[in-house]
Amino acid sequence: MMSQLPRLRQVVLITADLEASLARARAAFSLPEGVRDTDGMAAIGFEHEVLGFDQTFLEIVAPLSADSPQAQLVNKQGDSGFMAVLQVGDLAAVIERADGLGFAPVLQEDYEGHPITQWHPKDLGTIAELDQMEPVDTWHFAPRCFEIGSTEVAQDIAAAEIAVDDPEAMASRWATVLGIEAEGSDVRLGAEAIRFVPIAGGPRGLRAVDLVASDPARVGETTELCGVVFRLVAASSAEAS
Repeated sequence: MMSQLPRLRQVVLITADLEASLARARAAFSLPEGVRDTDGMAAIGFEHEVLGFDQTFLEIVAPLSADSPQAQLVNKQGDSGFMAVLQVGDLAAVIERADGLGFAPVLQEDYEGHPITQWHPKDLGTIAELDQMEPVDTWHFAPRCFEIGSTEVAQDIAAAEIAVDDPEAMASRWATVLGIEAEGSDVRLGAEAIRFVPIAGGPRGLRAVDLVASDPARVGETTELCGVVFRLVAASSAEAS
């Protein structure tokens, strides 16, 4: 059953070598081949693939042009976390609340008939995409996105960790934009959460992802993909995060 919106639906990593990164992700989480929008992503300078768990997704993107700003970013900092993608119930209200805080999406368009927005990392701590999907129990590339996933290793994404200068202030900003309450430096998003942590000498932006372990014996295992640490956590830990 679809949990109450908003919710964290997808995390995105960026890499210089798409096929090698996909191979590592598939091996780490026993994931089959995912889905691609080859033409659509090429139009904005990327190649990509979206891998599935149950109701949440892992996307890996790679710049097509060595001269693009995204390629220069990868050359400078290496493979890294790139984006957090949320599903919201009323995107117009989200945009209105953000306007009240003095910022706006850098992209606003329809994709596959659904209104989507993207937001600058200076405003939300990482590149963020906030999408309104109808009906609420669908997602991009449906129904295939729900048919290609695997829960052999992980059930779903439980949380994303984003490193920022002021974690509590950023959590409050996200909560205001989404029309919900922050819990200190955490924001609860349906079945998932976003945690904001101090940069503390590490990379900015998306730094870690928690996944609900399918096998309790594997709780505590970690895997690094594209510079992002993926942690297997217990279902009870996910609910409390």
